Amino acid sequence: MKLFSVINIDIVASRNIKNRQIVQEELIEYIKKLNIELKDILATSITFTLGDEWQIVLKQPSKSYYVVDKFQKFLKSKGINIYAGIGIGTISTSIYSDTRLMDGECFLIGREALNIVKEKNRFYSKQLNSTKNNIYFSAKNMFFVKLPAEKSTILEEVAITREQEENYDLSINKVINTLIENNEVLKSGITSKQLEIIELYERLGSYNNIIKENPGLSKANISQKINASNYFVINNNNLIIESMLDLYCNIRKGN
Repeated sequence: MKLFSVINIDIVASRNIKNRQIVQEELIEYIKKLNIELKDILATSITFTLGDEWQIVLKQPSKSYYVVDKFQKFLKSKGINIYAGIGIGTISTSIYSDTRLMDGECFLIGREALNIVKEKNRFYSKQLNSTKNNIYFSAKNMFFVKLPAEKSTILEEVAITREQEENYDLSINKVINTLIENNEVLKSGITSKQLEIIELYERLGSYNNIIKENPGLSKANISQKINASNYFVINNNNLIIESMLDLYCNIRKGN
């Protein structure tokens, strides 16, 4: 069974964006760049679907949150936030260059995931706990279940079943969404100054290289902003989310 990821992304309050036409043109150019940069994990080209909404189909679903994060960083520098719904599942049609011609499980649940984060009244939401979080992952539930004692070791305390078990409610899906939500809450607290330092650090690779290009900065100042932004915590969470998405796909394909 081949699993794909469908990511639906929309801009928060897009009608209120100043210089909207310029932003759209810059976004189109960025998507062209990503179509080249991400060609090894894309199933087909990124497609604009409805208004300011675009759709990404990945043949490597574990990279879903990584791709969402790239769009977040690009648009955050312009003061723009996004909604993103991630759906993992099968595709029932051929792979086309225009994602609007495709259909299947991942498209349906990817759309449902986007609708969840775009729901205006979060008070009644059963899936989201924070107004800071606009990212949601949806897929067929896979549940953690305790193995019989005689079969268990310290490293084998849990297994994942294919179907929902009445007596267990801790799913791998819930763990992934909890990690995403916690990460989004942390990311929402990053200031513009911290974001500038993070971008320099990711581009130049070290504190020393940042100082060479920006003599007015000190290691202490850089370190303070990096640590205050929870940059390393967020990056570690990114890696765990990717691993959990990979685990989900491997277990489901194995069942």
